[in-house]
Amino acid sequence: MNFFSMNLKDTYEYGRGNGLGIGECNRMDYNDFDSYFSDCLETESDHFRQYSPFEFYAKEFNEKPDPDRYWEEYEKGVAVGIRKAWREK
Repeated sequence: MNFFSMNLKDTYEYGRGNGLGIGECNRMDYNDFDSYFSDCLETESDHFRQYSPFEFYAKEFNEKPDPDRYWEEYEKGVAVGIRKAWREK
């Protein structure tokens, strides 16, 4: 995937992969889905987005004609990935 030409589907899949990875790394620490989900989202937004190469993706999302739509797809993908990791527990 070339991140300089991501479409909405690529953006969703990138978010899903990130959410799945974060969820898999954290799933054994939780017995409660709500706490797990909230903490994984916090990890993604407060920690994951602070490091390269995410800055390149963020730059591309922000340069799209409708950046909010790209951020929504990315965040939707993250949530789906986290839920998938929980189900595979």
